Amino acid sequence: MADIVTFTGVGKRFPHTESPALEDITLGIREGAITGVIGYSGAGKSTLVRLVNALEAPTEGSVVVDGQEITRLGDAGLRKVRADIGMIFQQFNLFSSRSVAGNVAYPLKLAGWDKAKRKARVEELLRFVGISEKANARVSQLSGGQKQRVGIARALATNPKILLADEATSALDPETTTEVLSLLKRINRELGTTILVITHEMHVVRSICHEVAVLEKGRLLEAGPVYDIFAHPRNEATRRFIASTIQDRPSTETVARLRARHGGRLITVSVAEGPSVPEASGSGAPVPDAAGPRSAVDVAEVLAKVGGVHAEVVYGSVTEIGERPLGSLTYVLRGEAGPVQAVVSELSQRTEVIDWEAAA
Repeated sequence: MADIVTFTGVGKRFPHTESPALEDITLGIREGAITGVIGYSGAGKSTLVRLVNALEAPTEGSVVVDGQEITRLGDAGLRKVRADIGMIFQQFNLFSSRSVAGNVAYPLKLAGWDKAKRKARVEELLRFVGISEKANARVSQLSGGQKQRVGIARALATNPKILLADEATSALDPETTTEVLSLLKRINRELGTTILVITHEMHVVRSICHEVAVLEKGRLLEAGPVYDIFAHPRNEATRRFIASTIQDRPSTETVARLRARHGGRLITVSVAEGPSVPEASGSGAPVPDAAGPRSAVDVAEVLAKVGGVHAEVVYGSVTEIGERPLGSLTYVLRGEAGPVQAVVSELSQRTEVIDWEAAA
């Protein structure tokens, strides 16, 4: 699929600031995909998303949205582009003076829809997001999750091609976050809407995104299919994000406790598949290549091959990202020094291995 949004050499500097908010960003957002943009506070994430709907203009470079270079458009052209872009906010940004139905109908009224069409569309959207029974309720009567569903329905009102979600789950509890993320996945799957998710929460990216871009201090560190970035990060900032999400590798303190408790030789074995093919035919999601999985089953194969070594799992976790396994398992190996070293060497040729004895 082609890119629906393209940033080329984009920089953004605000007046009276020492450092640029964005610097030399070149990035494509693939049509039909869910793309996450992650980074710590101050990374430039929200500035980036505001460039897409031209709420901010770049200081340098170009932003192309659905074939239109918005940096060159006048007011009329910008209104046309913005009509195809929906926005979901962290703090919902609903009108407290309007009912739920009134909030969803508002962009339709601005777009010139007649009353009958507005009513039918609002009913359709409230059914879709699962809050039809709240149509006449006031915003103050809603929970946080219900407010965000109203915000999503309003963002979808004019059937946009692109949905921008700026920290859309940050104000929600974990259970409600899961529900909202499931709704975003459904929107992407059933409506084909391209979704750009701005977040500092890696579990959001892990749960719903096909691709991810990592920002730090206004610069793009790396971008690509989510699984590839999680499994094979090239940048230390990305590694920190991933470590905080998966929590599959023991800290040095935990290693010390494991040594005291189990003895033997401790190793941590990566559970990961090879890189993704860039695009899956007919879908927004990347697919694994023909190399197939490199997983913990390799340990059993190597133990059988070498012989004389016993292995016990003492730490770790394996999760799924895009229906593919990712994580690591920590083993204690017991046996004669020679066979144990042979096991470590053989595994190291097949996947990433941390030998905690060598690390110490």
